Amino acid sequence: MTINKPRFIIFTNVGQRIVVLLFLGKRIIMNITTIVTQMTILLLIMIVGFVGAKKNIFNDEVNVYASNILLKIGIPGLIISSVKNGSPFTGNELFNVLIIFSIFTIFTGIVSKVIVEVLHIQENKALWQFMILFTNAGFMGLPAIQAILGDQAMLYGALFLLPLNCLMYGYGESLFRKGGFSFKKFMNGPMIASIIALVLCIFNIKLPYILAQTCTYIGNVTTPLSMMVIGAGLVKMDIKELLDVKVWAFTIFKMIILPLFYMFSLSLFHMDPLIENTLILIMCMPVASNSSVYAFMYGEDATLASKAIFLTSVSCVVTIPIVFILHTL
Repeated sequence: MTINKPRFIIFTNVGQRIVVLLFLGKRIIMNITTIVTQMTILLLIMIVGFVGAKKNIFNDEVNVYASNILLKIGIPGLIISSVKNGSPFTGNELFNVLIIFSIFTIFTGIVSKVIVEVLHIQENKALWQFMILFTNAGFMGLPAIQAILGDQAMLYGALFLLPLNCLMYGYGESLFRKGGFSFKKFMNGPMIASIIALVLCIFNIKLPYILAQTCTYIGNVTTPLSMMVIGAGLVKMDIKELLDVKVWAFTIFKMIILPLFYMFSLSLFHMDPLIENTLILIMCMPVASNSSVYAFMYGEDATLASKAIFLTSVSCVVTIPIVFILHTL
């Protein structure tokens, strides 16, 4: 009996691990439909933009105007509407989680800077760093988080957008500008909206219905318009360009290697598993659609941005489950 007992315990532990892994795998497979649905929606809207560009509805001038509408009107509305119902967290919980997310956001910025310097990237340096650093954490990230990790994780994801937006519309846009830091340009529409959203969240202020709905309706233009701008940017791209080795290498690095690196880094701090999983899943998202927007606005290679967005958006249907399953092992 004493000999068999340890064997039974070992077998039970292994069995429990197998059951847990099978359960997680089943849950991921069941919810992959949600992820595929989000990918399909984005791709269809991009196709609309592509067809529009073919018909000359979208051209370079229209894309620039559309990009300005997004950055100065649509995205600010979207940011504020994300906290229109106030904060779902207690004061201490909000503060602690916000600190963790802020530190992690700064860490990702440092990592992206180190990567472009180590690889000696010169051509389209700002664009490459932006694409390495930022993911499509909003439209694609939150639904995926909710489907795979649940409602509480989705709330963590929404909170993570606050420091992420500050980084994106502050430091991120400054990567493309020439002439160094400008406080006037730093305090752009999305940045001001992020600060307003943070204040609303900290003080748990619920917007009046009229203001909340106004911000929601304005913000609703962001996803379709940004995807159409991306699709329009693809019209100048030869289909053979999708075979670009650099973009495929970037896709593998961005969608698998980098999330695994963040997974290892976060595991060192033994934080709440739900917070850790949420951050990793956000890092598994495709390249931020604003990459193409900023490329149009600041004269960078918009075709490169569109290719990266397209490939990472399609591949994430496969790469997200791969990374997430590895994380659960």
